[in-house]
Amino acid sequence: MNLLEPIQVGKITLKNRIMFPPMTTGYEERDGSIGTQSFNFYKRLAEGGVAYIVLGDVAPVNTVSPTPKLFHDGQIEAYQKLADALHVYDCKLGIQLFHPEYDVDALAELFRKGDMQAARAKLHHDMLHYIDEVTEEQLNTILEKMGDCVKRAYQAGVDVIEVHGDRLVGSLCSTILNHRNDQYGGVFENRIRFALDVVKTIKEYAPDICIDYKLPVVTVNPDGTLRGKGGLLIEEAVKFAKILEEAGVDMIHVGQANHTGNMNDTIPAMGTTPYSFMASYTKQIKEAVAIPVSAVGRIITPENGEALIENGVCDIIGLGRSLLADPDYVKKLEAGEGTRIRHCMMCNKGCTDSIQNRKFLSCVLNAENGYEYDRVITPATDKKKLLLWVVDQQVWKLPEWPKQKDMMSFYLKKKQL
Repeated sequence: MNLLEPIQVGKITLKNRIMFPPMTTGYEERDGSIGTQSFNFYKRLAEGGVAYIVLGDVAPVNTVSPTPKLFHDGQIEAYQKLADALHVYDCKLGIQLFHPEYDVDALAELFRKGDMQAARAKLHHDMLHYIDEVTEEQLNTILEKMGDCVKRAYQAGVDVIEVHGDRLVGSLCSTILNHRNDQYGGVFENRIRFALDVVKTIKEYAPDICIDYKLPVVTVNPDGTLRGKGGLLIEEAVKFAKILEEAGVDMIHVGQANHTGNMNDTIPAMGTTPYSFMASYTKQIKEAVAIPVSAVGRIITPENGEALIENGVCDIIGLGRSLLADPDYVKKLEAGEGTRIRHCMMCNKGCTDSIQNRKFLSCVLNAENGYEYDRVITPATDKKKLLLWVVDQQVWKLPEWPKQKDMMSFYLKKKQL
């Protein structure tokens, strides 16, 4: 099976082709450090057999965003503890390096002063205009902070740095969001300049570390409208993928471009988007480069993943919600037929709904999710078979059968305990 075959990525080897892609979890501590809940979550995924885990949205600055952060040396120890725990299971740890599209320092100062009204106004303004207003000097400072973050990650034993090609980086690349007329705006070569500066900075601060790049693609809806704003249209994305490979990037992670205001565009609920909806775009990137390419986008079953690899769409499969539903997905795949994987039903009730409501990530199909090692569901010691008849909201148990004349009004449920 292709999914279980190892693959070489730069100087590292992934033991199989399944990764946990970057997701916002809400598990981190208030300062963005890796605490017990976050540690247990990722360790449990590694224990389940995943080859590569990426921590989403790791900031090199102290942002107001509820994401992981690595902006001072005191945080190195927690990341090192996590890296060591994952390495026990031969699982590689990546951090997704990102910077939000707002003035972090200015906003932090308003929050420090307690001027919430001004802070909200500033945040709203920045989300619309920061890409055009951020100065070259500020961008250089951000690069320095990113470099320091990368150095800390390398010291902690992190295996991979994934550049978050959306948010600030992707917005600068975008023809939709970038209206600059300096060296960071206008023509394609200018719009990708900062993204390449980020790659160059990583190589300067950690020459031996593996570099992954999340390449967000602005896709086209059936009605011809565009989906996503940050990132690039496919023609430029293919061109950029070749440049990234030449710049020394070891792997490309293709995803749907964000900045739409609609989380369903990137994490679609059941029935709203076809399975493997990024496949045609990912394949175009894959055909343009020789380095490994990973895919995401409503990939559910092993058959889905196998088909993508066999058809030359990608080399590595990213399973996000699927691994929330069943962290033992890979172990069960290794066990072969007869071992049932609990498949995500894409309800988005425990995962994306929780994040949008400022709660931590969870899954309605996995009661342990978010409580790993603290809440452990085990098989019942005494197994029973029970047949329940529900009649007009009244429950009957064997052998107390309802009367035959009421059978037409029955709704039968059979439940194995």
